[in-house]
Amino acid sequence: MFAFRSSVARAAVVRPATILKSAAIARSFSAVSKVSALNPNVPRIAVTSGLKSFSSQRFYSVLNHAEAKAYKYEDIKNIVAAPSESTLLVDVREPAEFAEGHIPGAVNVPFKSSPGAFGLSAEEFQESFGFAKPEKETELVFYCLGGVRSTAAEELADSFGYAKRGNYAGSYEDWVSHENAAKA
Repeated sequence: MFAFRSSVARAAVVRPATILKSAAIARSFSAVSKVSALNPNVPRIAVTSGLKSFSSQRFYSVLNHAEAKAYKYEDIKNIVAAPSESTLLVDVREPAEFAEGHIPGAVNVPFKSSPGAFGLSAEEFQESFGFAKPEKETELVFYCLGGVRSTAAEELADSFGYAKRGNYAGSYEDWVSHENAAKA
């Protein structure tokens, strides 16, 4: 026999024949919970089995995350060829990685060691990174080595009010690969 514990009630005994029924209910509850988590209009779910009543309530808010523009090598090549004050290439790798090589014209704002950089005041940002904090209207195009950190940095920049964001998912590895192919 198995014991089922609930924070609301004392332990109940579950017979093997009931396990299949309980498992099916648990799967249904899980599926319905996922739907409510995705749909802010479904604030509460209750599922009742023969033994216990389970309820789930969402205790978080849903953020409106604007999608970032996806950049490819050709797009980045155009930015490098014709720099603009309205677009800024942001390398989110650590300073040692940046020093080993980076896309021309990019600035270094390391995500791992400075994840809240775009939430700093203009003075703190200037002091930390050696250049002026980008205006909220500036499009920030993030890249890293392979696309993982750039995606996280781009999403975090959204939470700091930067609506114009791009992500070069191929990142520096893709850049180097294309640049080396062009030289060959």
